[in-house]
Amino acid sequence: MEEDLLNLAEVEISKSIVKLLRSEPFYAHVVANLSRKMDSNIPTMAVTYREEQLFLLINPSFLIHNLDEKQRVAVLKHEILHIIFKHLKRTTDKNPFVLNLAADIVVNQFVKPWPLPDGAIYTTTFPDLRLRPNKTLEYYYNKLINLKDKDAETKFPISLNKFKELESDKNQPIGSHELWNDENSQLGIDRILDKILKAAKDKTDSNAWGKLPGVLKDSIDFLLKKPELNWKHLIRIFSSSCGKTVLRTTHRKESKRFEGNEGRKIKRLSKIAVAIDTSGSIDNELFNDFWNEIIGILKQGVEIVLIQCDYKIQSIEKLSRFHKIPEINGRGGTDFNPVLSWVKTKKEINGLVYFTDGYASKPNIKVNIPILWCLYGNNDKTFDIKGKVIHVK
Repeated sequence: MEEDLLNLAEVEISKSIVKLLRSEPFYAHVVANLSRKMDSNIPTMAVTYREEQLFLLINPSFLIHNLDEKQRVAVLKHEILHIIFKHLKRTTDKNPFVLNLAADIVVNQFVKPWPLPDGAIYTTTFPDLRLRPNKTLEYYYNKLINLKDKDAETKFPISLNKFKELESDKNQPIGSHELWNDENSQLGIDRILDKILKAAKDKTDSNAWGKLPGVLKDSIDFLLKKPELNWKHLIRIFSSSCGKTVLRTTHRKESKRFEGNEGRKIKRLSKIAVAIDTSGSIDNELFNDFWNEIIGILKQGVEIVLIQCDYKIQSIEKLSRFHKIPEINGRGGTDFNPVLSWVKTKKEINGLVYFTDGYASKPNIKVNIPILWCLYGNNDKTFDIKGKVIHVK
C-alpha cells in the first residue's frame, strides 16, 4: 500500500466526517466511536465487529479513485446507517445476496442529501415489485425473495431482469457486506451499539436531533429503550422449570478437574411461545411496549415463536435477532384460548409468555407448561389458571 495513498485516504475520510459533523452531527458522533482502519483487502468500505469493537474498514484506493467528495460522505453515511439499523448480523436461514439488497434498500432511503455512486439500490430499482418506502429489512427481503420463484418472469419481468443483472455484476459494490457477523456475536454488537448510540444522541443538540427522519429517530429511541422486566431472571426461572440442558465446553474458563483443559458450562435450552394480544384495545404505543420486552427476551438467547392473536391466531413466526417490529395483525375481540390450544399441541414449546391488557374472558384451556402473563394497564384482573401474572404498569 503506497504511503502517499494511505495518508491521502486518512485526510479525505477525516474531511468526510467533518462534513457530516457540520450538517448531520448525529452520524458523525456515531462514526467517532468506531475504530477506523485502512484495508486494501476489502473492495470498498465496510463495517464489522471484531474483538469487542465496531470497525469501519476503508479501501483507500476505492475512496480516492472511485468517489468524489460528496460521494465519500454518502458511502460513509450508508455504512453508519447499516450500524444503526443493526444489519451487521449474518443469518443462516436467509439468501445472502437477497439479504444484502434488502439491507441496502433500507439504508439508502436515508442517505440524502448526499449522492450515492451510480448503481445504488433503491425501492425504485425493482418497479413492478411496488416496494413501499420506510419499511423493514424483513419486508424488503420477503418481497425480493419472490424474484427467486419460478413464475417471477411472468409476474415481475422488469425487476427480475434487474435482479439477474445485479447478481451477475462483477463490479465492486458500494459497500461490502461480507464481513458482517454471525449470530453468535450479536450480544456483543448489541452491547457496544447501545453505548455508541446513547453517546451519539447525548452529544447531538435538540435542533440537530429534530432534523433526523422520524422513522430513524423512532428506530434509535426503540433500540435505546430498556425493557421494564428483568428477563434474565425470568428466563432463568423458565429454563430451570421446563427447559432441557446440555453441557458445552468453553475456553473462557479452565476445567477444575483437569488442569489445562477447557471448562464446561451448562446451557439451558428453551423454546418458548410469546403471544401478543392484538385486539382492538391494543394501540400502537402498547404494541411497541410489548415488542420492547420481546427484544429483552431475545437478548437472553431464547428461541422464540411469536404469535399474534385477537379472537383467533392471526400470525405465527419464528423470531431472529435481526427482526424489526412487525405490523399489527388483528384488531378484533380478545380470546386467550386459541393460543393455549396451539401451544398444547406443540411438544417442543417449553413455556408461554402472553402480553395483554387482560380484557378478555377467563380461558378454559389448560396446558402443562409454565405461563407468564404480562398484564399492562390498570386492569387488576388475574387468571385462575396455571401461571404467574406480572402487572407491568
